Amino acid sequence: MANSNGSKESHIRLAAEGAKRFVETYYPALNSDRTALASFYHPAASIVWNGNPIASGEAFAAFFASMPDSHYDVQSYDAQPMQFDVKGSCSFVLIVSGSVKYGELKEQRGFSETFVLKPVEVQPTRYLISTQGFRLVV
Repeated sequence: MANSNGSKESHIRLAAEGAKRFVETYYPALNSDRTALASFYHPAASIVWNGNPIASGEAFAAFFASMPDSHYDVQSYDAQPMQFDVKGSCSFVLIVSGSVKYGELKEQRGFSETFVLKPVEVQPTRYLISTQGFRLVV
């Protein structure tokens, strides 16, 4: 892991690896394991879903459980490191875009999502959502 004195390339690599792991676990949970959603969130997470504030990861999981089945298809994502800690980990911004289909609708909608992910103190290769902004697009 890079430390706060490490190279820019190592910080970018750290954010890219964290983003890949996150995308590969979070979106499958949205699609088929909604009971796990609350575990992705920092206790003080700030969430805005399509313009509506949601109080916590648990509230988001409850909200999402009431929605029809979904299928998220991530088409691209990018991560940029933000803040580095003394253990060599870093918070990062993650921007995701793709398409989503809800319930029996045949129509897919585009979505754009921005996260700030922070490393878990005791497990610095695991990240929790600190901030999330989701928006359906045309």
